[in-house]
Amino acid sequence: MWVQRGRSDVTSAGGKRVGIIGAGIAGLVTAKVLRDDGFEVVVFDKEAAAGGVWIEARTYPGLRTNNSRDTYAYSDHPYPESADVFPTAGQVREYLASYVERFGLAALLRLSTEVTRVSEADNGFDLRVCGPEGIEDLRFDFVVVCAGVFSTPRLPIIDGGTEFGGRLLHSSRATDPALFTGRRVVVVGAGKSALDCAAWAGEHARECTLVFRRAHPMLPRFLPGGTPSDRIILNRFTESFFRYHRQSRIERFLHGPGRKLTERYWRAVSASMRFALRSPKVMVPDAPLPAGIESLGVSDEFFRMARRGRIALRRDSITAFPGGTTIELAGGDRLDADIVVFATGWRQELEFLAPELEKTVRGDGRFQLYRHILPPTLPRLGFIGYGSSDACQLSAEISAHWLSQHFLGELDLPGVDDMHSEIARVGAWLGEVMPARSEGYYLGPYLIHHIDELMSDMGLPVRRTDNFVSEYFDTLSPGRYADLTEERLQVRARASRRRRYVSAGRSLSGVAAFTMAYACYRRLRGRSA
Repeated sequence: MWVQRGRSDVTSAGGKRVGIIGAGIAGLVTAKVLRDDGFEVVVFDKEAAAGGVWIEARTYPGLRTNNSRDTYAYSDHPYPESADVFPTAGQVREYLASYVERFGLAALLRLSTEVTRVSEADNGFDLRVCGPEGIEDLRFDFVVVCAGVFSTPRLPIIDGGTEFGGRLLHSSRATDPALFTGRRVVVVGAGKSALDCAAWAGEHARECTLVFRRAHPMLPRFLPGGTPSDRIILNRFTESFFRYHRQSRIERFLHGPGRKLTERYWRAVSASMRFALRSPKVMVPDAPLPAGIESLGVSDEFFRMARRGRIALRRDSITAFPGGTTIELAGGDRLDADIVVFATGWRQELEFLAPELEKTVRGDGRFQLYRHILPPTLPRLGFIGYGSSDACQLSAEISAHWLSQHFLGELDLPGVDDMHSEIARVGAWLGEVMPARSEGYYLGPYLIHHIDELMSDMGLPVRRTDNFVSEYFDTLSPGRYADLTEERLQVRARASRRRRYVSAGRSLSGVAAFTMAYACYRRLRGRSA
């Protein structure tokens, strides 16, 4: 039974089984947190290796992180000094493998095993899985979906595509370093993946054309002086210039009476980004930041290739494949291509959920998740990684602590109606500030605000340093959150002591009341005698 305020009836994790779907960044840290809290954990992934989007079969040549290694890390497992400041895909794989080895997670993993069905059962869920052992039906007390929002490629349907004489593929499948060599390549899109693929093609292909509808804001990897560029985004100071759905006094000023100051700030930042990258005019976004912040990426290599004339830039769209290897553009021009790479994003699908569960989770096309984690009416089902951010390891890690505390029955939450109201309010805000990611799964630059909410829910300190300047202006450091398991244990111990004191107080009050009543009875009896 689950009480109105969302507190679980589970008082101990002992013997409680959790099935985790996905062994990427979110799935690995969720497994560690839940196991350390005493749950019996099994992690399923259909791929043959852990790592999610970073496995070798899904990474294209030249791929690097958007973040520097100091922010793209778990709280208790920094990158080695030998890693690049912006790690390569191979270095990310090595990092995740070392995390699995260091914390003994391999025994929890069932790889090459796909979850094909999740259905609700009494006090839990039934999972149907298909793997090397065949088809199995398994029962779990809890299920956590960590399959991520970057698992199903989105490919546009274009007239004549099935008859195209060349090759059509999604950017996540452009993994062969020799794929573009000597070919005519067209890349569709203008996000980070598109620019990365175009940069690789610009270096190795016979010719490369980037076809895109609109330009997105891009950062150089390093600021003048060699500072990693993510440090200007991932701090409390910069985040205050983004309009969050709950605001401090300073933020209310910046987005109210002081909004002209905020607009000037973003115009200056946008201009400095264009100057640093020497962006061609056609690649300049239509509006300054924070517009388009949901598509912000890092791609120095692309702009170098474009300046060298190795990449042709066409602000247009493909309308048809009229025959052979010809591509027809909306503007009327035609191109010839041997390979067309669609860097057109991902579909957020939950095909393994039973229809009634999927309808609950995505009733109106948006994810209906409180704190981007919990479906209000399905308190034994959680989602980690569906509040994707610019530092996804840390957001997943803290979300996993929040969810584990909920599964343990130690998290007081609002009632179901109040949670639904909050989801609707946050969804409306997301639609305003990040219209291209309005489905409710992306937090982007609003990470620190979100972390603060989760920490507050858990009864943990929101401020992580004693120095205001450091807290407000320094780059967000995952290491500040390295002791959350111990901090939660201390909160649990304090709550237990309070309960004992209250219980003892009630007992003493009861004894005192009985003593007084008995004394009154003796006096009355003495008078009657």
